[in-house]
Amino acid sequence: MQAIISEVRSHPLALFADFRRLFAGRVISAVGDKFFAIAIAWWVLSEAGPNSKFHLGLVMAVNVLPVVVFGPLLGTLSDRSDKRKVMLGADAARALLVLLLAALLWSGRLNLYWLYSICFLISGFGPLFESAVAASILRLTSPEKMPQAVAADSSVLQLSNVIGSALGSVLMAAAGVAGAFLFNAAGYLASFAAVRGIKTSLAPEDRTESSFIAEFKEGLAYTFGNKPVLALILSFATFNFFVSPILILIPMIVKFTLKESVTWLAIFEAFFALGSAALAVGLSFKKSYGSIYGWLFASLLLVGLSFGGLYFIADKYAACALLFAAGAALGGGNTIAITLFQATVPDAMKGRFFSVLTTLAYAVMPLAFMVNGLLAEKFSVGFCLALNALAVLALSFVVLLIPRLEYK
Repeated sequence: MQAIISEVRSHPLALFADFRRLFAGRVISAVGDKFFAIAIAWWVLSEAGPNSKFHLGLVMAVNVLPVVVFGPLLGTLSDRSDKRKVMLGADAARALLVLLLAALLWSGRLNLYWLYSICFLISGFGPLFESAVAASILRLTSPEKMPQAVAADSSVLQLSNVIGSALGSVLMAAAGVAGAFLFNAAGYLASFAAVRGIKTSLAPEDRTESSFIAEFKEGLAYTFGNKPVLALILSFATFNFFVSPILILIPMIVKFTLKESVTWLAIFEAFFALGSAALAVGLSFKKSYGSIYGWLFASLLLVGLSFGGLYFIADKYAACALLFAAGAALGGGNTIAITLFQATVPDAMKGRFFSVLTTLAYAVMPLAFMVNGLLAEKFSVGFCLALNALAVLALSFVVLLIPRLEYK
């Protein structure tokens, strides 16, 4: 018991108050994001008519397009700016846009075109916020605690997804889609308040005067000129093409294959997120890793096996177990990869690097969503699951072959 207490007391969330503030604000904000995502998916599948599967894929594509289009530019802006002010501005803008979406729904004016437009704008502030967070973790903690802090930060999305998914159906039943929108806006405001309380200076480091374009090019040159870094990023982008469609396939499984209510959508989402959260929280107490690339291979292999299992399983409870396993594998792989990059990328370059990383990883997602939406319409949801599972299993071995970054 004493050893457990000691581990908890030495955890980054216990040691660093400003990191704790950022973590708490991000969890609340991300819970609202999950409510928002469930509400949007169910609204589209219920209101978009016979082409609802395609429209769900399209709206998910619209949500990631800003990351692809603006990510590297916003990462450069983050590196040149006070990270705290960047996060505050992104939270405020997203809260206002979500409130606008709620107002359109209440007034009966919400349609697919408004939804696409506002979701695009909301998502546009995501890479700005996330690149500022990635560039702040080391400054809010310490080099010794950085791997644990990265794991804890990686668990934000998973923890919030568990809470959001578990309560999503309850909120939808009690307050409807508009209520989910309002909760999301409140989450952004809670994140705003938490970030505002950060005392550590997150102003940009002193540097020689250089133009925005020069620093933008410097970030691209670092990423594309480093072969081990580029190989790992491109590998993850390829895997993301076959892994990301699960975000639209889960609602389709519930709505069209199982013909269940939004409650089961929330349950499936909760188990998927719970797997990621459980492993990410566990890794937040791990001080170092052995074979980073071995961990990555195992996590990707498990994702492929879990997706393949979903093709063969029709039982709802078995599907929950498989989604838990898939979530754990994805959460572990993501945490380990980010830890590797945090340890090897220069601090002054982190905002630009992580924005490029996110851009390349997300660039494939709009096409993946639209392709899987069309394939689900033409063939079946099961066909999409089998195709993606086989691709992930085949590609997992690539991680063992690519050039490696040195990690100590």
